[in-house]
Amino acid sequence: MGVEVKSREQLREENLAKISKFILMDDTYMTAFFSDQLELTQFVLRIIMNMENLVVKSAITQKPFKNIQGRSITLDVTAVDENGTQYDIEVQQESAGANPKRARYHSSMLDSNALLPGDDFEKLPETYVIFITSKDYWKQGLPLYTVDRYIKETNMTPFEDKAHIIYVNGEYTDDTPLGKLMHDFKCDEPTEMYYSNLAERAHYLKDTEGGYDNMCKIMEESNREARKQEAYQIAMKLIRLGEISEDKIAKVTDLTLDDVKELAEIVKAGA
Repeated sequence: MGVEVKSREQLREENLAKISKFILMDDTYMTAFFSDQLELTQFVLRIIMNMENLVVKSAITQKPFKNIQGRSITLDVTAVDENGTQYDIEVQQESAGANPKRARYHSSMLDSNALLPGDDFEKLPETYVIFITSKDYWKQGLPLYTVDRYIKETNMTPFEDKAHIIYVNGEYTDDTPLGKLMHDFKCDEPTEMYYSNLAERAHYLKDTEGGYDNMCKIMEESNREARKQEAYQIAMKLIRLGEISEDKIAKVTDLTLDDVKELAEIVKAGA
């Protein structure tokens, strides 16, 4: 059987079909949707936080947080408001991705990257890790669930560490600002979205040539990153076996030798 070579037009039609079905619960589409979109990020946070005057000063999509001693992560959307409060907004299609320990890890990574050597701990900013889940993760029928720490022995006195986790229920699509937002997050047709600013952005990405080019670029970057992460996992397994040289591991996985050496240090530190 021969290998099918698809024409440029066939590939374009396939990509357009994929893009037309994207919703904001998809990582790739969310990355494109909020890339360089400070006002849209602010709009979403104002609704989730129920703070109509919240002002976002910076926002970045797919920001990597490195951990030289363990697992690094890439956050969907990170933002900082005018008070220095940091936000990590994550979309989770599957319940496994919204595991409480994952939320804890995201919160810890925000903290670990917040201070410079010698900084006082009082400089740690207030943080919010926000998981927007496709299903009602906690199954209580509430629009959102806010997780804070309390002291049990003192009648639930707030611990005041300023680290918060919020689960937003994607199934909650009633006639409220948050319900309408969740409807729009799960809507693949721009003309059926409640919020005109979100619909306008969706129309650009799905129905214009510039949006198509933007989406294709991010889809390719996403595929490249997925392949790289798979190569990392293979390299880690080979390093642990200890039977193949670092140079050969680099050739087998198409990673750089420096990448393999860094992974070897991580394996050694975790031994």
